[in-house]
Order: sequence, then structure tokens, then C-alpha cells
Amino acid sequence: NFRSLRGYGWPGFTTMNLWRQDKGQAACASAFVDAIRLGRPAPIPFEELVEVTRTSFDIVDALA
Repeated sequence: NFRSLRGYGWPGFTTMNLWRQDKGQAACASAFVDAIRLGRPAPIPFEELVEVTRTSFDIVDALA
């Protein structure tokens, strides 16, 4: 939820101002629908989804 980005420690980059917020949901949904419609692989591989889920559960367990 930002429209302004400040960078520190990156030579040549100070700020970036955005006119609108783009969180990528529309592009993600479009890629998913296109993959189904055109018979392409999923935009996010299943193995990556499983890995992220397991990592999330590991973090929850570590914090408990």
C-alpha cells in the first residue's frame, strides 16, 4: 500500500513516485486464466506453492 518508494544503499536510486497502486492481482488472474484456456503450465508451479505453504507453517510453529 504505497505510492512512493525510497531506496537506501542503492547507487543512483533515491525515490520513485507511482501514480497508482498496482499490486499485481489483475495480471496474476489473467495469467492463471490464460494458462487454463491455452493449456499452458500454471504461472506459479505447484511445487513452489507447496514450499511456500510449508515454510509458512514452519514459521507459525517456530513462533508458537
